Amino acid sequence: MKRSNLNISAILMLYPILAFAHGGGLNSYGCHNQSSTSTHHCHSGDYEGMSFASQADFLAYIADQSDISGDDTSDNSADSSDSSSGNSEDSTYNRDDYLPYWADADGDCINTRHEVLILESRVPVKMTESGCSVASGEWYDPLTGQTFTDPSDVDIDHHVALSEAHRSGAAEWNTERKRAFANDLLNSYTLQATDDSTNASKSDKDPANWLPPNESFRCDYVKNWVEVKSLYDLTYDDAEKAAIEDILGTTIDNGARKTVNGLQASTAEVAGRFSLGITNNDNCGYSPSGSLYSSVLIDFAIAPKEEHLNELIDILVVAVLGTDIYSVSNQLQLVPYKGNASQLVAFVPQTSFKESRQFEFIKTSFDSPISVSIYLAYRLSNGDLIYSSESFEVSIN
Repeated sequence: MKRSNLNISAILMLYPILAFAHGGGLNSYGCHNQSSTSTHHCHSGDYEGMSFASQADFLAYIADQSDISGDDTSDNSADSSDSSSGNSEDSTYNRDDYLPYWADADGDCINTRHEVLILESRVPVKMTESGCSVASGEWYDPLTGQTFTDPSDVDIDHHVALSEAHRSGAAEWNTERKRAFANDLLNSYTLQATDDSTNASKSDKDPANWLPPNESFRCDYVKNWVEVKSLYDLTYDDAEKAAIEDILGTTIDNGARKTVNGLQASTAEVAGRFSLGITNNDNCGYSPSGSLYSSVLIDFAIAPKEEHLNELIDILVVAVLGTDIYSVSNQLQLVPYKGNASQLVAFVPQTSFKESRQFEFIKTSFDSPISVSIYLAYRLSNGDLIYSSESFEVSIN
């Protein structure tokens, strides 16, 4: 492997691999790039009359403005998890604002509770005669280390309880976003099938007041907590922050992987999210860089565009080393890029998303310094790419 410092020319070479080049017309947002000034202007649609320094600035703007949408159409009752109410400075918590009942967003008669049971069962579930409810399966609860086969023994736990979210900033959300949070099936950290009595014990407590009885899971528990709060831009109180940092062994900023928006190559629209983190030795929290002669774990996560759930896709990892560009195979072989994006070798070939997923990229000990830029992507069966809008800078020193 060639080891050298990152060269910016390599990044400029990489973008044509992934980025979709627009012509002189308007894109689906009613905007276009002004080639003479490299600025981005909108002439119709929701952003008419607005100008941005670049297309990347425009995409970042619309990502910041977008709310998560949700749907509540189920007639079934919600579980009793997150039953404690609380007050925010702005309004009194009302559970029905978030979860009057579990939603059935796709209208297939299977509500969020049973969708989670299907997603998390370690064996194919058996459904009731109606096909709307799960009758049996096998669920591992990491909070306790127990396994259950009867769905009546498990609750669907909101990892960050609804009332805790309310106190942490969700009180400002509109009803649509509150209900989307309560029924979030895309982000695997948000909802978890867990022992009902343990869920009752947890109630709406944060990590300063409650931690899983399974001590080996406490590191992942607080990292998942930070992932959820980061995703939804929720805040921490002082005691909560101190408790989390005590377990992380680092600042709360290192409790979640670095995350960037994804872009869809065919439309240049924001699509999905990509995250990457580095962990040294047995440390709990993530690190800005890896350490030489230590056990370094680099892992990543992808939350796909919802319409790409259940599609057959390839997971791609593209590495830029100096001026050289490679795709990384599932055997961690570096395959030189030869100018054809369709020939990028898959890191995980022919798989699918049921929800967001985590992947181990590499776990090893490095004996020489290295600096590499990593781009993450997934490729649809039609060849379209959804890729990280910026690189993840990985340094081992």
